Amino acid sequence: MDLLSKVAREVQKETKVRVHRRNVERLISAVLTTGDFWKIIDLSDIPVPAAAGIVKKLISEGILFIDEEENILLTQKGYDLVSELGIAKVVDFSCQACEGRGYPFYADRELYRTFVEIAKERPSPIRDYDQGAVTPETTVSRVLFLDSRGDLRNKEIIVMGAEDDLTGLAVALTRKAKRVLVIDIDERLIDFDNRIFKELGIDNATAMVWDLRNPFPEDIIGKFDVFVTDPPETFAAFRAFIGRGIATLKEEGCSGYFGLTLRDSSIFRWKEFQETLINEYGVVITDIIQDFNHYMNWDYHPETRAARIAPVRRPPKDIWYRSAWFRIETLPGFRRWNEPISDEVFYLDEEGSTT
Repeated sequence: MDLLSKVAREVQKETKVRVHRRNVERLISAVLTTGDFWKIIDLSDIPVPAAAGIVKKLISEGILFIDEEENILLTQKGYDLVSELGIAKVVDFSCQACEGRGYPFYADRELYRTFVEIAKERPSPIRDYDQGAVTPETTVSRVLFLDSRGDLRNKEIIVMGAEDDLTGLAVALTRKAKRVLVIDIDERLIDFDNRIFKELGIDNATAMVWDLRNPFPEDIIGKFDVFVTDPPETFAAFRAFIGRGIATLKEEGCSGYFGLTLRDSSIFRWKEFQETLINEYGVVITDIIQDFNHYMNWDYHPETRAARIAPVRRPPKDIWYRSAWFRIETLPGFRRWNEPISDEVFYLDEEGSTT
């Protein structure tokens, strides 16, 4: 067994996060590009516990070391390994103007400027609800994506548990949707949205407090054309956010949008999520745009498991937490799910660490 396979096997055993040889290779490739641990995660697309475990294991093998400024660097033995295996730096040829999304936020300058000004007053993310807000550019790009896919104009839209990003507010600001309902567990965000709706005279949008662990009332089931959400990435949360979102859709051909990271879940879990969507709920994935969602660093980072298990104490300075943006569509015979959630592991499990 070669070194990379050995490291992958040992890290998986210690962290309970599924990894393989290529994950170790990608992390080394990221180290060739940057010494910042958080950017290494960003470039290698590995859950934080696995990335931390790989770095520590490679240090013990004499491949990596951490300097006085907490940069993660290759030793001479590491450079020899890189040469032997032909590992190269990470390259990025994505469009810088649209930040790699393909949907430039500046395509609707009026919406962007209005949203940025309003978002300055938003409540700060809090740890209790696993909140972490995306950049204003991300939120506006989400709305433009909906519009480009025919999922905005004259549509009834429900935005669930994503209002730390103010996605529902941004949808409502376009005044193009037929109806907008925003639900979130955080009363601060609901009060903020309702105040803005009232001040701006947006009378087709409302916001209400709801805990997605609880089933929806009947007046929400099957009443919407589109749902948008941004779930935590445990299986319980996936059902609460995505399963319940599908339950709100009217008929075949309706759509849902959500984000999934490779920072809090592995590619193995993605497979299981996708199998659930297709086999259990009867929907199809039409779009996946990698790294669409860019998250601003949150103030409670030092309190998270990610900060505790990281091999460095230096907090992230630049954007490092990103997620892919998924679009799903209902097929004939799709199945709604609206059961109560009793699983105590809602926000955090072995792969997650940012709560």
